[in-house]
Amino acid sequence: MIAEPSPVAPEVKDEVRRVWRRRRRELPVAERAHQSAAVADALRDWLAARPQPVTVAAYLAYGAEPTLDPLLESLHDDGATVLVPVCLPERQLGWVRWSPGAPTQRSTVAPIDEPVGHRGGVETVATADVVLVPAQAVDLLGARLGQGGGYYDRFIAQLRSGGAAPALLAVVYDHELATAGTLPAGPLDEPVDGVVTSRGIAWFAR
Repeated sequence: MIAEPSPVAPEVKDEVRRVWRRRRRELPVAERAHQSAAVADALRDWLAARPQPVTVAAYLAYGAEPTLDPLLESLHDDGATVLVPVCLPERQLGWVRWSPGAPTQRSTVAPIDEPVGHRGGVETVATADVVLVPAQAVDLLGARLGQGGGYYDRFIAQLRSGGAAPALLAVVYDHELATAGTLPAGPLDEPVDGVVTSRGIAWFAR
């Protein structure tokens, strides 16, 4: 019988996040761009083998995150449905259908600009082929270190409780794929199914 993970003190996670954020900022801009392009190639190849047209739920990169924007633009041009998240009250995620050049507005609950459009709930993503999940780091057990707001953990828990099964892939730089068991994970932290880096896609055993 597998033991449930123990709660992790917030200050422990905050310190770990600071370390990973610093390492991400230290990665040269040219290397970030190189790895982001390789990530896009790996995802494009995997999605091309899926029944077409595909539906992809993905984040819009913020700060030094691996950028997916060129991939999302090409997928949209090929007829894919692209969904991106928006922040809702009580740290919930909504989802908006996205297209290149879509208008944005300032979020009412977070210091970011978000696409304008109908905001669907978790059911909007239930039939997606893949959800590309942002992360500070992910380990080989699927433990994901996020930004600390809990938005994605709540969303993933809701998605799974409804029986939906899109693939959940964290997107990180190569050095952010950590050894199994080295990231702090508590009972409310939802693991991902796999990870995509510039080296390709890797799936985690459950």
